[in-house]
Amino acid sequence: MSTLLEIEKAFLKNASVQTAINLTEVRSIQKTIVNGQKKKFEATLKLSGLVTNAFNWFKTDEAKALMNEEGISWTNEEFGNKVFGYQKSFFYKLVKAGGLDVQVVDTFNSKCDDVERQGQDANRSLEGLLKYAKAVENGQTEGGQTEGGEGEGEGEGEETEPQVEVRTATIFTLTHKVEIGRNVSVRVDANGNATTNNTEDEIRQAIDFLFSTLQF
Repeated sequence: MSTLLEIEKAFLKNASVQTAINLTEVRSIQKTIVNGQKKKFEATLKLSGLVTNAFNWFKTDEAKALMNEEGISWTNEEFGNKVFGYQKSFFYKLVKAGGLDVQVVDTFNSKCDDVERQGQDANRSLEGLLKYAKAVENGQTEGGQTEGGEGEGEGEGEETEPQVEVRTATIFTLTHKVEIGRNVSVRVDANGNATTNNTEDEIRQAIDFLFSTLQF
């Protein structure tokens, strides 16, 4: 994580510097983005709980009896898709998140808060939560203590702590859904790295479409 030297902190506190780089406005926008991410994540967590409860009911004898009466036979994946409209991968991510221990979720959120207070972008998302939960599951407790007693091999018994994934902030995105061909998706992070699976021609077509719809 980024750390500042004392001289760097003093430099950024200088009123002239803050005015020149619009630091106050930047910090305000960053806070707005973070708050938006938090609200979206909270909604996703609520959704995961509802979907998990529904899926648990679907697996009961009561649900199977009602479906049999109507001549309906769904697999787990079909239930997720036909009822909620989710593909297999996302549906199971929601179900897995909905079954996590509350303490794991709370600790994950706390760590995201710590990362964001340092001005960095925490991966506060369903994917980030599941990665963190997997790290905890693979031999680490929420308190940060690895499983295994003292003296059970070199390094065992030492306190370690699963970390929240820190990702570089996104500064530009472009998405374009097309009827024929591949959809276009482009992402550029704060380091200037562009991510896309599209060809140059596909991206140019998306940009041309954008300009054709704008009215200046």
